Amino acid sequence: MSQAAAPAGPASLPARPRAGLGQRLLAEGRRLLAAGKPAEALPLLRTAATAMGEPAAWIALAEALLALGEPQAALEACAGASEADEGSLPLLLARARALGRLGRAREALGDAASAVLLAPRDEAARILLGQALLASDRHDEAISVLGEVWREAPEEAGGALRLADAMMRAGRHDATAELLAFLLDGLLLPEASRRLALGLRAQNALLRGQPQAALEAANAGLAALGHDATLHSIAAHALIKLGQRPQARGHLMQAHRLAPDDAYIGHLAASFDDPAQAPERAAAAYVTHLFDGYAAGFEASLLGLGYRAPGLILRALEALLPGLGAGLPPGRKLGDVLDLGCGTGLIGVVLHDLVAGRLKGVDLSPAMLEEARLKGVYTSLEHAEIDVALARDGTQYEAVIAADVFCYLGALDGTLAAITARLAPGGLLLFTVEASDDAAEWTLTDSGRYRHSEAGLRRALAAAGLVPLLLRREALRLEADAALAGFLVAAQAAGAPP
Repeated sequence: MSQAAAPAGPASLPARPRAGLGQRLLAEGRRLLAAGKPAEALPLLRTAATAMGEPAAWIALAEALLALGEPQAALEACAGASEADEGSLPLLLARARALGRLGRAREALGDAASAVLLAPRDEAARILLGQALLASDRHDEAISVLGEVWREAPEEAGGALRLADAMMRAGRHDATAELLAFLLDGLLLPEASRRLALGLRAQNALLRGQPQAALEAANAGLAALGHDATLHSIAAHALIKLGQRPQARGHLMQAHRLAPDDAYIGHLAASFDDPAQAPERAAAAYVTHLFDGYAAGFEASLLGLGYRAPGLILRALEALLPGLGAGLPPGRKLGDVLDLGCGTGLIGVVLHDLVAGRLKGVDLSPAMLEEARLKGVYTSLEHAEIDVALARDGTQYEAVIAADVFCYLGALDGTLAAITARLAPGGLLLFTVEASDDAAEWTLTDSGRYRHSEAGLRRALAAAGLVPLLLRREALRLEADAALAGFLVAAQAAGAPP
């Protein structure tokens, strides 16, 4: 029977209300979420929230987006929740998770603490509070909270693993080793938990400065469980620390084969592979992963290594711009300044008193941006890859700074051209980069960083329409107890006024 000839339904039956459909979509979306199928739940929950106006769907939508690894979208979904949901436990938990994954630890801590005040015995809320405390470097409080959760159910591997991870990150390596020994020797663990425990044991040894013990722990785990990406990666790092780089390569290749989508492992594997096949830049996910992990102790580590880039850039600016900040009252000041790869804000701290205009920072690591935000010296901070930020920024800057940023880029032509377009007339680009004496313009080293030759830098600057005003070798910091050679570069657009 054709559609045209189909009999009409009873005229007395009213159309089903849209609200009823929204509730059914929400119920089915929640069922799929509970079944571990967030990708299937997502379109149903999005339709229920946006098209059907189902208020409760926003929080479920945020949970689906979190499960799919989209914390920014999840945070936006939380913002769509109704006023009636504000302050509710589900919304506080979803928002705390999203903020935590975005590296906004202190905001996550506020929501997690509110969740615990609302439901003091809720396990998920207490776990989130412990994790937010840990991310905020409040180690003793984090361990207290997570320890309480574990003591209530010591036979549950998840609680012990969370506590072990917290103690390891707090630097309590002996206590971590003791708890992991209890787990591995005293409990019958599911395979997934056993893998995590073995990985933590090897990583804990590596972090406590015992690469040989870390290698032995990783190899023991591989012997017991077979190939595992985390254990191969830790074994590779231990071998690098032991100076056995050829042996490390095999473990990195195995880790990359087992986790081909892991950008961190993939970039390290590429740094050990054929130089001719090296990627032109580190993947954004690699840089984010690397610096999110470094953020808490980054500045202390750099200062301990005699990090010189901020001072070098300040002195270069003072030499190129006579009278900058000099005298009482202060002399010349900078207009708008862009700090690419601003990290925790060390450049901002050095320059902010010399800036009369805006001081903008850009970085890929949310955790680094959180540290920079706390300094209170930037006019604005943007979470973005630098080429993306440059492309959508219409400001003309008197100075663009990139301190130790180009060591994660090989080919510089496109980025330098984008910077040239953002320089005001007479504006300056200043950057530091690791130095190479190779014939190649750039080389990806087995540190995962790129080094550049002087000839390569001069060619890339010229291609971008930039004239070097300063290009000299400098020691950037210590690495393996030796000075790390680099270049300090200052450049200006060709034809710029003096």
